[in-house]
Amino acid sequence: MSLFSIAERFSALDRSALTLNPERCLHSQDRFSGCKACFDICPVSAITAGKPPSLNPEKCVKCMACLTACPVGAYEADGAVASLLDAVKNLEASPIELLCERNTWAALGTSKASTGIRIKGCLAGLGSGAYFVLAASGHAHILLRTDACSGCAWETLPEQVEAQVRQAQQLLEVWGRAGTLACVSGLDSPVERPVWEGTNPPLSRRELFSTMVRQGRATLARAVEDLGAVAARLPGRDRLRLLDAVKHMPATQPGTAGNLKGMDFAWVSVSDACTACGICASICPTSALQFGKNEAETAYQLTFLARNCVGCEMCMHVCAPSAISMDHAPTFMQIFNQEYVTIHEGGLMKCKQCGTVMAVNPGVDLCPFCEFRRAHPFGSLLPPGQKSIRLPAAQEKPE
Repeated sequence: MSLFSIAERFSALDRSALTLNPERCLHSQDRFSGCKACFDICPVSAITAGKPPSLNPEKCVKCMACLTACPVGAYEADGAVASLLDAVKNLEASPIELLCERNTWAALGTSKASTGIRIKGCLAGLGSGAYFVLAASGHAHILLRTDACSGCAWETLPEQVEAQVRQAQQLLEVWGRAGTLACVSGLDSPVERPVWEGTNPPLSRRELFSTMVRQGRATLARAVEDLGAVAARLPGRDRLRLLDAVKHMPATQPGTAGNLKGMDFAWVSVSDACTACGICASICPTSALQFGKNEAETAYQLTFLARNCVGCEMCMHVCAPSAISMDHAPTFMQIFNQEYVTIHEGGLMKCKQCGTVMAVNPGVDLCPFCEFRRAHPFGSLLPPGQKSIRLPAAQEKPE
């Protein structure tokens, strides 16, 4: 392949167009999934509900809100976060005003000391993770401008922006920095101040060269990915951005306050009803659950990485004995101050009937399937949550 053809290939890798990977969608992996994040947030109904949902590219207006809404990263595009973070690092600690691409009053701001940065798409496409990163990077004041949202085709999204800011503030409160972020829905005394385009901030010649090198590396990385790299089972991009930023914050002390209710974090617990089938770990879309056995298959261990859990409840849906429960309001310490923790363990034995490896349970020598067959020789075991189909009494055949 010639250098010219390589350059031509790179230039064609434009991901401003939004795409949906249905295999990553929770609805493709769990028939009982109740996730509505993307089709609830789309302001122009370009996403149709389904299992999985479908995206109409012709109706899509590239607001990018679904990029951060999807908990497992099923939507793909080059969003505005990377270019925004590149732009703000040249502003040191000065106040920042963030504006969407449709804000017609971008040249006016709240203070002459602030700098406006207009991003690609809607502010809802940045996510709580990006807001947390900005606040954690040392900027004392970050304002989210929603003053031009009224009458916009995306006018349903300001609520999402405000929700994202509240979530970022919820975490920042642990370090006493919640006041760094604020939404502004109107300008009382507007003044002129500098405004940058997030994708094209002012650069020196040295910075321009460095930016070109970084963009070249990013393009190369995308090309390699397109040539066959398989995405790992991880949370969506907004969660990953948030987790990485928290790692760089000062260590917190035991007993740190902070309830994470409403942030899609969860804590999983497992009861002694667990049969050690391992299905919960094999189906977990973000690798939050890991199941392992010793070499002799005499003991098992179920471990949990809380910060990767998005609270989708898929593990609960597939657990036949209903051994899994989930707390959707965990504490900060539960989520961020530990790695994989053991949430259940025990001994293993083989089913007397079929030889399946299962958890040791005193007085039990058959696996759940063999036990069910013995108790119901003419019946069948239905998946959790699925009801048996019976004819109305009037239509049942007499014996």
